[in-house]
Amino acid sequence: MPFLDKLSDMIWSLPTVLLIISVGIYYTIYLRIPQVRCFGQMLRTVRKSLSGDGENRFRVLSTALAATVGTGSVAGVATAITLGGAGAVFWLWVSAFLGMAVSFAEGVLSIEYRDGKKGGIMYAIRDGMGEKFLSKLYAFFTVLASFGMGGMVQSNSAAEAINSESGISQVAVGLILALLTATCLFSGRDFTGRASLVMMPILTVIYIFAVTAVIVVNFGELPGVFSEIIRSAFGLKPVAGAAVGVSVKQAVSVGFKRGIFSNEAGLGTTAAIHAGSGLSPREQGLMNMFEVIVDTFVICTLTALAILSSGAVSTGLDGASLVSAACESVFGSASGTVIALCTAGFATATIIGWSKIGLSAAEYLSERSVLLYKIALTMAVFIGAVVSLSAAWKISDIFNGLMVFPCVAALVVLRKSIIRQTSPHTK
Repeated sequence: MPFLDKLSDMIWSLPTVLLIISVGIYYTIYLRIPQVRCFGQMLRTVRKSLSGDGENRFRVLSTALAATVGTGSVAGVATAITLGGAGAVFWLWVSAFLGMAVSFAEGVLSIEYRDGKKGGIMYAIRDGMGEKFLSKLYAFFTVLASFGMGGMVQSNSAAEAINSESGISQVAVGLILALLTATCLFSGRDFTGRASLVMMPILTVIYIFAVTAVIVVNFGELPGVFSEIIRSAFGLKPVAGAAVGVSVKQAVSVGFKRGIFSNEAGLGTTAAIHAGSGLSPREQGLMNMFEVIVDTFVICTLTALAILSSGAVSTGLDGASLVSAACESVFGSASGTVIALCTAGFATATIIGWSKIGLSAAEYLSERSVLLYKIALTMAVFIGAVVSLSAAWKISDIFNGLMVFPCVAALVVLRKSIIRQTSPHTK
């Protein structure tokens, strides 16, 4: 769709990428490289959340990871390599490293400006900045993003994976996912936390085992893979003329877009979930950094290395099908079923997690809009399953990009409040 392509390219133009990079660099410097300096504190905070008396915190963490670790960690990485080449993986790493500092800042805001058990960047914009209109605008963009990133892309990836493996129609998969979404939204019970608590650990372990096995079998290819990633990221490959600049630009743009889609740093999305964690602002910032590590530096990296080391790129496939092709070199035809089930599980978990984010934003806009939102999200999940893969990703990229600007405004204006939480005396 040319219109979607142009709109996505306009929103994700160089100024947007530079804006995100600048904020990431700013917080990396002024928070004194928290990605490294606070690593030990982060692990202690994670252990605290996983302790016996932290069941609610673990549920919040599982829900946040469900919203973050979705098909972007599987199909999104495959699409990044297809569109931006191996170099996109390097820029995805850069995005994640800078994104850890940004996520710390978002975690601080999610607790410091929460309203009772309700929270989100919109509350920080309203109460910290005094900008009611901008807070409403951010909430509106969050609702739109929940239809794209939280709904359409997830159901599309799940439906495509299951259809290619089992032949079950994407319409049927869409109906099933829409029914599950409606059950979570209209039941009145906390299915988000309960489902995530069970699904995420199991799915993550199975998926990590599968892609790690591929990497181990193709271990001898890794030096060449890392060389390819670096050469492609900086245009060091023997490409003629202006094509070098075009390929690097594509790698940077795709890498950052897919990195943000995957770990959501710079969007502030999971702040609505974190408001109920019971952690201090500083502790929540540390937990946010942990989520980025799990999502990008573990799952996304393993996915990328499995695809590149197996040579599956030459198949011409994309999305979850490309990951399945990579796993076939180790597990044979059975790998398709494993990856399809993992993709569908990740997608379902993300839809569940994002439904809570979108619902919080809809409630912030108006209590009367809640019913309409529930119906619209259910429809978006079904529609996403039957549209093309390209259209689903473009729509998601557009909605994600719109969230960046008000979120970054809050991160910049409220920087003193955020930086204060890095003090050694802050608990």
